[in-house]
This record gives sequence, C-alpha cells and structure tokens, in this order.
Amino acid sequence: MHTINAPQLVEKILANTLESIMITDQKGRILKVNAAFTEITGYQETEALGKTPALLRSERHPVSFYESIWTEIEREGSWSGEVWNRRKTGEIYLQWLSINALENTTGETTHYVAISHDLSELRAREAEVEFLAFNDPLTRLGNRKLLMSRLDQALASCRDQGEVLGLMIIDVGRLRPINDHFGLTSGDEVIRLQAERLNQVVEASDTLVRLQADTFALLRHRQADAAAMSRLATTILDRLSEGLTLDDKSLLMRPSVGMAFFPQDALHKEGLMQAAEHAHLQAKNAGRQTYCFFDHRQHYQQQRKQLIEQDLSQVLGVQQEPGLQLYFQPKVCLASGRICGAEALLRWQHPTLGWVSPGEFIPIAEQSHLCVRLDRWVLSRVVEHLASWKARGLGLYQLAVNLSAHQLDQEDFAEWLDTRVQSAGLKASNLQLEITEGAMIRNGDAAVALLKDLQQRGYSISLDDFGTGYSSLSYLDSLPLNELKIDRSFLPRLRQDQRSIKLLRSIAQLAQGLGLEVVVEGVEDDHQVALLNQFGHIKVQGYYFYRPLPEEAFKKLLPGAKAKEELPLCH
Repeated sequence: MHTINAPQLVEKILANTLESIMITDQKGRILKVNAAFTEITGYQETEALGKTPALLRSERHPVSFYESIWTEIEREGSWSGEVWNRRKTGEIYLQWLSINALENTTGETTHYVAISHDLSELRAREAEVEFLAFNDPLTRLGNRKLLMSRLDQALASCRDQGEVLGLMIIDVGRLRPINDHFGLTSGDEVIRLQAERLNQVVEASDTLVRLQADTFALLRHRQADAAAMSRLATTILDRLSEGLTLDDKSLLMRPSVGMAFFPQDALHKEGLMQAAEHAHLQAKNAGRQTYCFFDHRQHYQQQRKQLIEQDLSQVLGVQQEPGLQLYFQPKVCLASGRICGAEALLRWQHPTLGWVSPGEFIPIAEQSHLCVRLDRWVLSRVVEHLASWKARGLGLYQLAVNLSAHQLDQEDFAEWLDTRVQSAGLKASNLQLEITEGAMIRNGDAAVALLKDLQQRGYSISLDDFGTGYSSLSYLDSLPLNELKIDRSFLPRLRQDQRSIKLLRSIAQLAQGLGLEVVVEGVEDDHQVALLNQFGHIKVQGYYFYRPLPEEAFKKLLPGAKAKEELPLCH
C-alpha cells in the first residue's frame, strides 16, 4: 500500500473531479486550475495563471452584480449562484459557481477557491422537456396539449369579440399501407414531410399541431369564415396530395379535412374538437381527397348509433328487464283461417330513446358483431316462454326465430341450442330457424352443413325474405329447407302486374312441389287474400290477420288457454 501525502491527495482530487476548480490568491490572481476548468472554458492552465477571473466575464451582468458577490463573500466568507461566463471560443454559457474564502490561523484571507459546473446541458435538457410538453418530437409542431391551451385562449377572445373560430382536423393520407410496406421509419419520414408542407400554407397566427399518428389540427382565429376555410382546405388538400417518393417508388397520398366552427357548431372546446373530428370522419367516409363541414344531423345519427351499440352490448348481459322483449306474430293457414305457428320478433324500449326499431338496432348489432349474442338471447327467451306455456298446460305453436349470418359461423351453435332446448324439456320441432338468402350465400358450404345438422336434429329450417336477394330457384332443391318465406315486396305489385302474379304462383308451386311449406309475408288487404287463396295450401303472415303481439296477448291464442278467445283480426 502506498502512502499519499496531503499535496498529492489535493492534486489527485483536482485532476479527477468533474467540476471546474480555480484557486486564486487574496488579490484574485489565478494560481491553480484543474483539467475540468480547461475542458469547460477552453483555456489551458498556462493561459489562465496570473490572470484574474475577469478572463471569463461575459458582460451579461452589470458591475453591481459582481460587487454584490464580493460584499457577501467578505461578510459571509462564501457565495454561490448562477453566473453567465464566456468560453475561450466566445460562447456564453451558464454555470453554477461557488466561491469560498480561505483564511490562515490569524483569520486573514489568503486564498479564494471557486468551484463551478456547466449548466448548459442541464438547461438544454430542461428546455427540451419543457418543449416536448407542448410540442411533437417528430415534426417539432405543437401537440394536443398546446392545441387545447390555445383553444381556451381563442374561445375566450372570440366570446369577448363576437368572432368566429375555425378548427380543422387533417390527415395526411392513408399512412397505414406505407407503414406496412416500407416500415415505421419511412412512415415517420412521410409524416415529417407532410408536416413541412402544412407549415408552408398556414398563417403565422394559426396554430398547427400534430394530434397523433398522421392526424393534424389547425386552429384559425382570424379570417375563419366558411369561405376562407374552404379555400384553405382546398390548398391543403392540393399540397398534401402532391407526390412523394420512397425507395424510388411514388406514393399516392389521399388526405382528408374536416372543419367545425365556434359558435355555430359548438360553444366549448371539447364539443368543437368532437365536431371537427366527426367532420373529418365524414370526409374519410366520402372517399378521401375532400373536405367536409360538420353536419349536425349526421353527428346526431352517429351518436345515436354509438349509444345503441353500447347499450345493446350492456343489456345483453342483463338477465332481468333489459328493455328488450319479444313479440309474437301468428302465421295463419289461409285455407282454414287458423293459427299454425308464429314468429318471435324482437322489440326494444330504450331507457332514453324510447322504442327503437329492429330495422335500426339489428343492423347495428350485425356491424358490431353483437348479433351472435343477440340471436342467442332471443332463442333463450323463446325457449323460456315455450317451457313456461307448456308448464301451464297450454298447447304450443312452432315458433320461428331469425338467425344472423354470423350465427352460421359458430361451430358450437347446434350443440348450444340442443342443450337449451333439452334442458327446458322441449323438442327441436318446437322451433323453426329462419335464415335469409344473403346469409346462406355468404356462408356457403359451411352454412349448408350446419343447417343440415340442425334439420337432422329436428329443427325446421325456413328460407326468409325470398325474392329480395339472389332469388335463385335453382338451388332450392339442394338446400336443407322445410319452408320458403316469400318477401312482402311481391304483394304491392299484384294489383297492377300480371307477371308478378304469375311469378309468385310459379314460386309457390315450385316450392310446394319440392315439399316445402310456403309462407307469404305482409298480407294486408282483401284483394291479396283473395288472390293468394288461388295458390293452394299456403300460410300467410301480416297485419290483415294479426299484428305482432306481446306475450300476454299471444298466450290467449294458444291451444288450451283458459276462456280462450280469438283476438279480433286486424281487418
């Protein structure tokens, strides 16, 4: 082990510390500096020795600043704080400086030690952090936080001055295919280039920010009328649509712009953002390469659709009183006038929207893939009703239930349905499953296989809405069907069009020849009934006989109902 004396120890500390150290005599002449001093200031030790610290003075501080430093040192023996100094290169930098006076045994000051470290990098990092709080690192434009802050200011000003405020939402044009083909780095380069183009067409007083991915927003406080914003949107679309080249391949950009205005579209920033975003979605749905203004009616419809989708998803998980309920519309054997079955129809009384038509919520369920759950909810309730009626000693009509196309994709459906039916003590023949032509075609061989399986298990299969889709008679004999249900759209033409009568008769005769039951939907008047009576043994369904009935009313029509009475026919 080597013994290090005091002078050697001081030298090692001076040589290895990261902070600049400068030692002066009592008159301020520099006696010693370390390597860190040279690295920070650029002055070699030989250049500094004998000089005073004024060598580093930046002239940013007044004389009084330095006088106050020495006054405090004389009073307290030390001083510390931030000082702007100048490097040898002339660059001005900020440092944290600490000066201490050293005294001998008699209390006389003999030396001063100045220890400092460069704050430039720290301040740069702090500035970057502060910058990134309100700006996007890729494009160096503002971000959503900056936009919301500027929106507050602009809205307050517009309210005071009675001015119009315009907000645009802009996408640069189908970024995902670029990311997928060229990679995210290339996608970022496209965003950066398109941001530069946007920057070139906006006013200095505009606020342009990147919201996310390839989506930008532009806030305009001056000249924000519809005509001016339309011209700006056209310029933006033209500029962003100009060709780009990546890896020697030309890219076709198809941007979209949506616009909303204060006060006509919204009075608060959240509403204005939502309105502009909705207008932007309209532009994209319109095929891109266009701009759209906010449309209150479409926005209402979109909000209504979202509410229906969200609430439908919730009520399907509720076992009691979800607002969904079943109605039953009887089928009538035309020859006898007697009920020979019924169709279960879904109705929904929404807590805030009131009665929502199946024509509205069922397509939403199909688009949002809730239809599988919805089908099974209906089937479960139908089975419960049938079991309840059976337990009360009532006779049962066969109940038909509509199936969505997506249900035919479910491999577990047949087993699931069998389990429900058998556990309720029912037979498969108590149920009829209705499927549309479109669903049959969409699912192809898989649908046919599933329906054959269901038919073999004892379920009746009905082809619904025949005549509205492909309507090919050639495939009827190859499908596992028990019934053909002719769509109501045929009936209005029967009064004027003999060809329609012949076509309808031919369809009915062909179906009957294949051993299928025939049901005609939408029967509403005496003329239709008289005409259909000529078609042989068919069933009909429509308001002429019965409207869809709630469960309590339909129960009165079941065989064996106490004091059974036929409800009055609609006609």
